[in-house]
Amino acid sequence: MGKSTTIIPRKATDKALFLFMVIGIPFGVFWLGFVILPHYHDELNSSVVMHIIAMVFVTYNIFHNLLLVIRTDASGRTSFLPSVLKPGWRYCAICQVNYPPRSYHCHTCDECILKRDHHCKFTGCCVGYHNHRYFLMGIFYIFIGALYGIYYQWEYVYETINLPVIYFFLCLLAPHFALLFGAINLWGVLVATLHTLGLATLLMVSYLLLMQAKAICQGQTQYEMKHNIHDYNLSLRQNIVDVLGRRWRIAWISPFIPSPLTGDGLKFLRATEYEPPKDI
Repeated sequence: MGKSTTIIPRKATDKALFLFMVIGIPFGVFWLGFVILPHYHDELNSSVVMHIIAMVFVTYNIFHNLLLVIRTDASGRTSFLPSVLKPGWRYCAICQVNYPPRSYHCHTCDECILKRDHHCKFTGCCVGYHNHRYFLMGIFYIFIGALYGIYYQWEYVYETINLPVIYFFLCLLAPHFALLFGAINLWGVLVATLHTLGLATLLMVSYLLLMQAKAICQGQTQYEMKHNIHDYNLSLRQNIVDVLGRRWRIAWISPFIPSPLTGDGLKFLRATEYEPPKDI
């Protein structure tokens, strides 16, 4: 479901954050693979191979999931939208079409999004019914990558800065002051800065992942969670299936594993209408 010939966002803020992401993540992988890994291992062995496989797997999933967030059409342009306004539907004067419940117009993307969750500034597009799986898995693997990187390089960072614990953490917060007072050199500033950026990334993605998990488990979008709307909270399993698709148990392995969604983004069962499937 392609929607654009370019993946670069149009808005200046989105473009800056997008470039930060597409430059920062590969640099982080390069840093771990060519600076940290050789520091711990002098020769190629099974441990090194496992670290390389892990880094490749996580990086592959980050970029391909986020690419599919961008390239998957989250709007209803390719859906059959009736000319007659149905009960519960709304008319968008900007798009001049009728849109179903849970859909909202994004003024940044300049289009209505089916089951709109939010506008992601790092990808420069909206997360909705058709690309929510890829966004969720993208931030999940960023979380895994950031956690792995912070843990793996901790010993190297501590040895490089080589200060008592309290000054070590102060140095992470303000490495330029540590340089000014001669506590660390320029290389120490770089190491401390990258580690702090990694910690900031981990905290930010942890929050995003927590908010996503909370909303999905309750059958909500971010808008519905903020406005305390619980109309579509079916069951924990069905709420997960509605985002990750029928093959949700293995959909996390790769974004290219087919996992069809159960609906079309136009009709949603309400909690009062839902009957859990009976076990046979």
